[in-house]
Amino acid sequence: MTRYHCLPLILLLASAAACTAPDRGSEPAADAPTGAGAADAMETDAPDAADDATDTETAAVDHLRARGNEPFWAIDVEGNVLHFVTPEMPEGRTLESERIEHDRGVAFTGEDEGRPYSLDITDTACTDSMSGEAFESTATWDYDGQRMHGCAYRGNRPPSRL
Repeated sequence: MTRYHCLPLILLLASAAACTAPDRGSEPAADAPTGAGAADAMETDAPDAADDATDTETAAVDHLRARGNEPFWAIDVEGNVLHFVTPEMPEGRTLESERIEHDRGVAFTGEDEGRPYSLDITDTACTDSMSGEAFESTATWDYDGQRMHGCAYRGNRPPSRL
């Protein structure tokens, strides 16, 4: 298998990331303070470092990404909503699920138009079978009777390879 075999999935996921990335234009917000008062406003409105840490921890729990190879699949998790994509299904499926925290990680279960599914993410180190990249968690995706294995990570870390 050539490394270009997974190019359609890489392009799909890259374009999806670009479409969902926040716009970071160079124009200041309409209500942003300017001039001498800007520094004072920034000082008083800036969040504390403790607030940032709490937000990061919350994001790490609420945002997950799982992916696997042969067959290629990827799932973005936000809260209890899964967005499942494959090369054959580039538009993906958005699935509402039941989130179940357990002693080794977290699981998500549900049904997609009569097809049962579950995603189990365990806090066991994982190495991507194609790239050799190390991940903090292992993922098992059962969809309509097919079991797929892969790796997962918490938070918004961009994937280096898909």
